[in-house]
Amino acid sequence: MSNNAELVNNSNDWNKWIEEAISKKLIKYYEFDQFYNIQEIGFGGFGKVSRANWKNSHKRYAIKTFF
Repeated sequence: MSNNAELVNNSNDWNKWIEEAISKKLIKYYEFDQFYNIQEIGFGGFGKVSRANWKNSHKRYAIKTFF
């Protein structure tokens, strides 16, 4: 299997795992429009991390975005 095909398979596996974890409420999922003052603070192989204020509480949170 080529490297690109392996990456696609791995991405599909990760997407399935993330979707299942969200449906089982192991990971909380929020839409970006629920936050404001979003500022990227880091990134890596799986996504990026931002800090933002949540509109419901105005508290600051760290948000992980998966690629």
